[in-house]
Amino acid sequence: MRVILTTLLIAACFQIHAQTAKTDSTDVDNKKPKRYNYVGLRYHAGRVLQTNDFLKGENSANQVIDYYQALDISYGVQTDGDKEWHHIFNFPYFGVGYYNANFFNVDELGTPTALYGFMGFPFKRWDKGMWGYELGFGLTYNWEPYNKYDNPFNVAIGSYRTVYIDANLFYQYYLGKRWSLRGAFGFTHFSNGGTRKPNSGINLLSPSLEVSYNFKDRPILIRKPQPAYGQHYEVAMQFGAGSKNELYDNPNNVPEGSLQGTTSMMYSYFNLSGALLKQATWKNKFGAGIDITYDEAANITIENPEDGSLPPIVSYADDFYEKMMIGVFGTYEYTVDRLSVASYFGILALRKKGTNSNPLLYQKFGIKYHFKNDMYAGLLVRAHNFSVAEVIEWNIGYRIKWH
Repeated sequence: MRVILTTLLIAACFQIHAQTAKTDSTDVDNKKPKRYNYVGLRYHAGRVLQTNDFLKGENSANQVIDYYQALDISYGVQTDGDKEWHHIFNFPYFGVGYYNANFFNVDELGTPTALYGFMGFPFKRWDKGMWGYELGFGLTYNWEPYNKYDNPFNVAIGSYRTVYIDANLFYQYYLGKRWSLRGAFGFTHFSNGGTRKPNSGINLLSPSLEVSYNFKDRPILIRKPQPAYGQHYEVAMQFGAGSKNELYDNPNNVPEGSLQGTTSMMYSYFNLSGALLKQATWKNKFGAGIDITYDEAANITIENPEDGSLPPIVSYADDFYEKMMIGVFGTYEYTVDRLSVASYFGILALRKKGTNSNPLLYQKFGIKYHFKNDMYAGLLVRAHNFSVAEVIEWNIGYRIKWH
C-alpha cells in the first residue's frame, strides 16, 4: 500500500497529460508540439517550526532543530488550451518531483526523500511572468524513525515513510522563451497519519528559488470564455481501509528513563460510506452522506500493573458493536478535471461511549482521482480537532451520475 499514493499521483498527471496531448485534426494543430514540458531545479532554506520537544532540543545532541535545507528536481507539463478546464483554471501546469531534505541531524532524522505529484494554478499572467500557487502531495522515504532503544528522543517521526504535503505562493519571471526564474514562499508538512506512533510530525516554512528550462518555446496562451458548467448530481459509494498504531505508558513506579512501562499496539480500520453530491460549477462539488466505521481501537480497556514492572495490559472491547460507529457528514470537493481535493466534516450519530471511545466530531482530508468508467481511488487522512491525525484511509469507490 505504501506506493499506491505515489502511483496514483503519477497516473493522474499522465492521464491529464494524455488528454492535453489530444489535438484537432487541423493543419495548425498538427504543427503544435505534443506537449510543452520543462525541467526545474529548486532550492529551499528555511525554518523548522518548534511543534514538539524533540525539535526544541530534547534530542541526543541537546540542540534545537530549527533550520533545514532541501533540493528538488521536477518534471512538468504546461497545459495549452486544448481542454475547457485549461481556460477555466488559467492554464495550470502539473508534473512529478523528487525532493531531498537535510535537517543536519542524520542520526536521528535520516535523509528524508520524497516522490510527489504537483499542480500549479496561476492567479495572473503577464508577458514577462506569472504569479500563483502550487500544491504537492506524495510519499517521503528514508527517515530514521523513533525507536525506544536506538532512537528514543524522536517523537516527531515514528515510521520510515510519511506523507509529504507542500503548498506555496510563487512569482515566476521569464528570462526568455525557454528559461525562467521563480521565487516562492511555502509550507511543508510530514506525517504518517497515525500509522505508527509517535507521530508529532514536522512542519516547515521556507522561501525557495527555482530555475527551469522549457524543451519547446513557451506557448502563447489566450484565455477564452467557457460555457457554464452543466450541473449534475451523483451518488458516490466507497470502501476504505487502513491501520493505526497506539502507544500506552504505565505511569506506576517506573524509573525515569526506563523502557519497561511502554507497549505498542496495531489496530485495523475499515469504513463504508455513501454520499449524495452536486457539482454546481467547474470547480465546486458539495454534498452530504453517511458512513459506517469499524475501529478495532475503540473502547479498549487498559490495566496498569501497580509495580510498573510490566507494560500496560490492553484488552479489546468485548462486543463487536462497541467497535462500530455510524457518522453523518458534509463534504466539499475542489475539482480539477478528474482530480478532486476532498474534505469531510462529520459527527458520530451512533457509537458506544467508553473510556477510549472515538471523539464525537471528526474530519477527513485528501485526494480522489476519477477514472473514465466512474470508478475512483483516493487517500484520506481521518483526524479530530483539525490537527490530530487518527488514520490514513485508502479508498476505492464508484459513482452514479445524472444531470
